[in-house]
Amino acid sequence: MSIQTILTTIITAVFLLIIFSYYYLLLFKRKKEPVARKKFSSITIIIPAHNEEKYIAQTIESVLAADFEGKKEIIVVDDGSRDNTCRVAKRFPVKIIRTKHSGKSKSINRALRIAKGELIAIVDGDSVIHKDALTEAVKYIPPDDIAAVCSTVKVKNRKSFIGIWLQMEQLYNSLLRGLFSKVNVNIVAPGPLSVYKKKCLLEIKGFETKGYSEDVDVAIRLIKAGYRVECAEKSISETNMPINVKGFIRQRTRFSKGWINILKRHLKLNHTFMQIYTLPLALFWYFQAIIMGAITLYNLISGYITYFVSKGVWLSLGVAYFFFEWFSIVGIIHWFIRVINGTSPLTIATIIGLSASLLVYPLYLLAIIRYDKKIDFRHLIAIFFMFPFWFILMMFYIINVKEVFIKHQRNIWDK
Repeated sequence: MSIQTILTTIITAVFLLIIFSYYYLLLFKRKKEPVARKKFSSITIIIPAHNEEKYIAQTIESVLAADFEGKKEIIVVDDGSRDNTCRVAKRFPVKIIRTKHSGKSKSINRALRIAKGELIAIVDGDSVIHKDALTEAVKYIPPDDIAAVCSTVKVKNRKSFIGIWLQMEQLYNSLLRGLFSKVNVNIVAPGPLSVYKKKCLLEIKGFETKGYSEDVDVAIRLIKAGYRVECAEKSISETNMPINVKGFIRQRTRFSKGWINILKRHLKLNHTFMQIYTLPLALFWYFQAIIMGAITLYNLISGYITYFVSKGVWLSLGVAYFFFEWFSIVGIIHWFIRVINGTSPLTIATIIGLSASLLVYPLYLLAIIRYDKKIDFRHLIAIFFMFPFWFILMMFYIINVKEVFIKHQRNIWDK
């Protein structure tokens, strides 16, 4: 057995165990669901924005329209925008803070120092929240051990070409955050909408300014401080994702670098469930992306060369079908059929690989049904061709692995 086969089998086996853990969490019932016991009299919604002229108006409008039984304060922090973000924000009855371009975390912390609300909601300057998003989130937050509640995130510009995959990604991530929150290992409080108790944020000294992924860092530090980070399934936010090549590259570079920084600062195996499950899980995804990404790229190129280029064929229907199988669910289905009819050997590695591949798709379908309520053609396209999107994301992890050796990471947007 080759080293490549051994590595692939081990990684796929771990992946299968992780998928099993997701199914376990699906069936897991809490001893006690969070129940609202008190009302909060005030909330401050902080909107950090850098060059958000295109979206800031709809963000503010959605926050103004959102229901809340109490006083609602809105603070827009213009973090050194070079466009008309501030001018647009001045049209609305909100407080505005203008700063030099210093990053999202510093912008939030600046507003946090003057915020008057008992609760703090963070809404990204390119996102909108549904009318009942705040009230649905606040339902979860009264118990003393709950410090933060995150929303279900959708993609607002999901009708664009890449938007159908971005939407699938966000729905799946929202499903996982909901599952993880059952056992208090959700380590992401997403920027489109998360609600916090102000006293808890002040206790941990606000948002970390070292490194990207401040939404992950704040959740981890709250859990370390003894609090819970919940998910409110019916609290919906929608974010405008970058759909051009430049914006997508910047975002995914920031994400991949951010996770490395998070693991470097927070991964420490101990008795807490977060440290033996979620953070090692994030580390595994990084290793899996690097190793499986490299192996997949090698197999793809070597297969193309062996079956076509070596025979003088560069482009043909056969070549097109070869890549179609690689980049779609058809390849997995054909693999399953070949095992069933005996044309492909049934080995332990095959059982592990097929099981892992087939079990992940019902989770995608569940996420769609739970949050979008119906399955349409766009969902099916995203699921059918999920591999290319996954493969592109793996390439970002491979390219940015050098971040492991960089000591300091800034927390400043590039938009």
